[in-house]
Amino acid sequence: MSKTKSNIEKKFFANVAFPTAVRETFTYEVETDMKISPGMRVWVPLRGSMSIGMVVHVHSQIPEFKTKKVREVLDDAPVITDELLKLTEWMHRFYYCSFGEVIQTALPVGLNFSSTSYLKWISPDDLEALPENTPESAKIILEDLHNQPQLKLEECQKKLKLDFKPALAWLKKKKWVEVWEQPEMNVSAATELCWKWVNNDTLPERIDQIRSKKSTYKWEAAIIFLKHNDILPASNKDLLGYNELSPYVLKKLEDEGFIEKFEQEVSVFSGHQYEYNPDSISELNSFQKPVYNAILKSILAKEYRHYLIYGITGSGKTEVYIHAMQKTLEMGKSALILVPEIALTPQTVRRFYRIFGSRIAILHSRLSSRERFDAWNAIRKGEKDIVIGARSALFAPVANLGLIILDEEHDTSYYQSDPAPRYNAREVASMRAYINNAVLVSGSATPSLVSLMNTSRGKSTLLKLKSRHYGANLPSIEVLDLKQYKKAMRGPFAAPLEIEIRKTIQEGNQVILLYNRRGFASYMQCDDCGHVVECPSCSVSLTYHRPLHHLRCHYCGYTERIPNECPSCSSHEIGTQGSGTQQLENQVNELFPEARILRMDQDTTSGKNAHDRILSAFGRGDADILIGTQLVAKGLDFPNVTLVGVVNADTELAFPSYRSNERTFQLLSQVAGRSGRGSKPGKVFIQTMMQDHYTIQAAQRHDYESFAKEELQHRRPLFYPPFSRIMQILFKGKKADLTEKAAMRFGECLNRLNHGFPVLGPSPDVILRMHNHFRWVIMIKLPYNVKTSVIEHYLDSAFYLYDKYPFKGSSTVRINVSHEML
Repeated sequence: MSKTKSNIEKKFFANVAFPTAVRETFTYEVETDMKISPGMRVWVPLRGSMSIGMVVHVHSQIPEFKTKKVREVLDDAPVITDELLKLTEWMHRFYYCSFGEVIQTALPVGLNFSSTSYLKWISPDDLEALPENTPESAKIILEDLHNQPQLKLEECQKKLKLDFKPALAWLKKKKWVEVWEQPEMNVSAATELCWKWVNNDTLPERIDQIRSKKSTYKWEAAIIFLKHNDILPASNKDLLGYNELSPYVLKKLEDEGFIEKFEQEVSVFSGHQYEYNPDSISELNSFQKPVYNAILKSILAKEYRHYLIYGITGSGKTEVYIHAMQKTLEMGKSALILVPEIALTPQTVRRFYRIFGSRIAILHSRLSSRERFDAWNAIRKGEKDIVIGARSALFAPVANLGLIILDEEHDTSYYQSDPAPRYNAREVASMRAYINNAVLVSGSATPSLVSLMNTSRGKSTLLKLKSRHYGANLPSIEVLDLKQYKKAMRGPFAAPLEIEIRKTIQEGNQVILLYNRRGFASYMQCDDCGHVVECPSCSVSLTYHRPLHHLRCHYCGYTERIPNECPSCSSHEIGTQGSGTQQLENQVNELFPEARILRMDQDTTSGKNAHDRILSAFGRGDADILIGTQLVAKGLDFPNVTLVGVVNADTELAFPSYRSNERTFQLLSQVAGRSGRGSKPGKVFIQTMMQDHYTIQAAQRHDYESFAKEELQHRRPLFYPPFSRIMQILFKGKKADLTEKAAMRFGECLNRLNHGFPVLGPSPDVILRMHNHFRWVIMIKLPYNVKTSVIEHYLDSAFYLYDKYPFKGSSTVRINVSHEML
């Protein structure tokens, strides 16, 4: 009897995560009749509102504190799998961010925490019986709610302005209204209008009668056409492609009772624009086979293994990927392919679609919310078993994951620095592969030094491809010392480069010009007083953009018109200094008026599908010269490009970062690899003022290994990665003195803990002010193999001490655990 009673009274509790910076989860009691499990969203009371949270754990352990109850379950089934919950929990701990922030990143809009807040009516029933002390603004809210069941909180706030907050607080205290969060987008699969024959026994007889007529109306002829060609069912879009059909004809056929409408789910990605020829898969050459065979062993064994392919540009890494994917799919597993830039997605999809066709789904940030959801849903249903995309595709809900490919693994686009979670996709990919007993294959012609060092530590296996595919040779590289060519410049080009550009165009070949700086000019400066025009919200100079004749901040987006006089001394002697891709485009137009030019930078690729339009046009031969920032250096394959020119190789070297040499080498090597990828030999010209720098010298020789050796020698005594991990703690505040004070106090807390980790700072950030917030930083050098639990305890202890300091003023504290974002 007591046992039965105990079972009846057993209580269950849910740990719920929210998309706030608070790292802890909150515990709620679950009603006995609720069907609830991890991965479901719930409505729960939080800070006086009904908020949306994600259940991450269900248990029967009674907490030591009083709990509130889960009000309602939002989903019939989990929207995030157990596997992804494990991955997001690891990220929450490893990157010291909140569990909810990671889940928010992993789910598409419509299934995450994105919501709109509403006011809901609870009581009183009779507005006439309101107490005399009811504030007038509260009465207005109640009257509005009396006419409709709920109001958008934002609209109500706009209406009442300053009176809104006290009125809402008064009503909530009386328990007359509640604030509820509603999902921002109740998405369902996208559909399209389709037509089919009406299910009617007399239909064949009616069609035969029309056929027997000597002359017919247009709509009757359409019936015969549809029946003869067996077209239905079909989409409205496809039907209107026939000359015999029109909107009027289809409507007439519907009115006459021959056809009827229906809605059908459509896939976001049809792939119809790409060639599908699975038999075109290339046979691996003698250099690729050993690399593939090593990977194949782990695929067949269904074991976690991380392989790093160091393959020079054009060595055929993609062919190895394709063969590894083919074997993975044959075993009933799925595959995930990550590329660093959206610009690479269309070209990558085109190559993989040729072999794998409609099994592919695409995920990246330039898709609309609807497109992302539909692709995500198709993956979750198992309709797609290959996912291609940028960083966010890492969280695709693929089942039976067997292979992850991380192409161009060195690229900084794999690091998310804002907003939280601030993570490194390379590390997360490794953990996801580990959780699934899957194989991770990373590839690059210039692997990051951290990845290279991990191979010597046994964390991954190094595989090499040191010859170009199909017998192509690496391009010759010539370094042009700009100090020697001062009097032999044609615009931005030293004479040899200008001559070679002209020759290349005349021969019908194509040119890529790299200049890693946007805009028309770097900044505007007064010739009289030296004043540089800066952003009012950020401590950086504004960049001049010529087409719109304005100055723009590349950090906060602030723009202003070009000043007619110096803001400091009122002098009219103010002009542009430096240059950017816009000015380079103008200069190239003047030097080569016959050339067709395309420019690719963040300004020209802001629109949807802009990357694909530019690259497709260049690939078709619609342009002779492609000018761009680092976007043009990443993985592009154009056989007709025989010349690459680097206008100024020193821009990245001068950047204040311990990784500036590595980034410069990677950029030069990658852009050089765009030349001579076909049967024609390629040439590369690098313009620099620092021709003797070992980075430039190694790039000229295509010598990654000697560069890596020398760079590691420089970093070892300074305890820089890969010999350590660098954690950055950023402090942001609107008041300069309070921000500095917060950083100093936190630094004191870290030093009091005395963990032996070198603490650098606090000091002003490289950009002291951004978005009207002042910025201070602390850097901590951690051992490269430090455990996650040690970092968590270290930071928890620091925050415990920091929270005890009684000083006014707030400062946002952001933790960036991933060293390579710095």
